[in-house]
Amino acid sequence: MGIFRKMRAAFHDDWCNLCQSEMDVVHKQLYALPDLTVDHYISHETADYYREHLVPVSKKAQIPPGMYACGLHAYRCPNCGHRRTKLTIFLPVRDQEKIEEILFFDHGELDGFLYQPL
Repeated sequence: MGIFRKMRAAFHDDWCNLCQSEMDVVHKQLYALPDLTVDHYISHETADYYREHLVPVSKKAQIPPGMYACGLHAYRCPNCGHRRTKLTIFLPVRDQEKIEEILFFDHGELDGFLYQPL
């Protein structure tokens, strides 16, 4: 039975890579990336970049045409407590999302950004 859980965890973003349990979504937010525009996309793989450049928005309509956006999902495993953050960088085109890249942060790199006091 354990082998099937490991296989499933490998193919599902919302499964814990430590204990292979389904993780809970603890936070979802849409962000604009004002410095990334059409024909000027540069891949950034460090959490530092996203901590400095993500601008929260409440809906896609608030993102100007040609500007990239980022969907953030923060997960937490109910069994072992492991946290994972998924960033989906995309370009809103009409009513669709042209996904540019998906990044995962499994070592708390964005915890300070997500859980900062207001």
